[in-house]
Amino acid sequence: MSLTATLAWYATNDRLTVDSLGLKINGDLTLKVSASTNFLSFESEIDGTDFGPSATNIYFSPVSSIHSENWMASKTPEPVFYDYSFYGATASGEPNYQTKNVGFFSQKVYLLADTNSYVGLDIDKTMFGVNENLNLIRAQELHSEHPEWDMTVNEIKQELDNLIKALRVSILIPDPEHYQYVIIDPTKGPNDKTLFGGRLDNNSDGLYDSYIDFRDDQYEIVYGEVNNRELIRYDEPSGIPAVVVNKPQFFGNSFTAISHGNVHAYNAEKSLEDGLIIAEEPSISLEELNVANPPLQIPCYRDEPREIILSIYLEGWDVDCINETMGASFITKMSFQLLGRII
Repeated sequence: MSLTATLAWYATNDRLTVDSLGLKINGDLTLKVSASTNFLSFESEIDGTDFGPSATNIYFSPVSSIHSENWMASKTPEPVFYDYSFYGATASGEPNYQTKNVGFFSQKVYLLADTNSYVGLDIDKTMFGVNENLNLIRAQELHSEHPEWDMTVNEIKQELDNLIKALRVSILIPDPEHYQYVIIDPTKGPNDKTLFGGRLDNNSDGLYDSYIDFRDDQYEIVYGEVNNRELIRYDEPSGIPAVVVNKPQFFGNSFTAISHGNVHAYNAEKSLEDGLIIAEEPSISLEELNVANPPLQIPCYRDEPREIILSIYLEGWDVDCINETMGASFITKMSFQLLGRII
């Protein structure tokens, strides 16, 4: 089974949209796929129209799989994604955030096998790459529209190509007896990790966001998931006025800012020394799936449709999920294979 999708983050609305989507069976047709449980609907290949217009008319925006351990504990039938782009926190420092139901692709897919078999990814036939032609066209447009950036077309294109680094694909097996959730980071290297927390500039003023506590003192907000907020350590205000350099929207992002001179700045090094732990994204790389006993094994029983929830999204806590990737396009292809019989 192959999943092919072309996605583009259009600068006109700062979001992504799905251009095409297809699912296809490769090789042995003992495995079939469908967007429904109707036995007559199972084929060797389906496309985006099988999911309905809502699946191919999606505006993507950054979300996060943060806090997945919470909903996994109760075995919810669908994954839950969160939005941490909100400004502000309570007087105790708890940041504002909420669940998000839009901005990503997430659909039920059904597999049907004529044997009791495990199904997994075929890494040799799985591909994640940039759309060279569309990214070049977009870079040429930006170069023409913004000569003041002093960047070549190729330099702009290189920034656009980085969008693929924020791509995530997740698969949920919602069956309570085989409940499993796997997050795949297609470009993850051996030493790469994404942390679900830190300072942000969510109101885009060039300063790290802050909150006022019960004593009317001002502290920087540590967004995201940490083990104990009492372990967060701060420096005393420097009193030095902050000098913010305004940047064009293309060069802006929530991760890079400076501290206000009148605010208690977050001291990451001291906080970590004193035991603060920022949650890490539990994603796996393609290399980790290319082993004899991969962490993703979908059990399929003879003539019983196996439901999985396939999601494609941008991980908002990935440091490559920034404005300089807006307008970029990439293509993904996921291939599945029979791993072996269930004994």
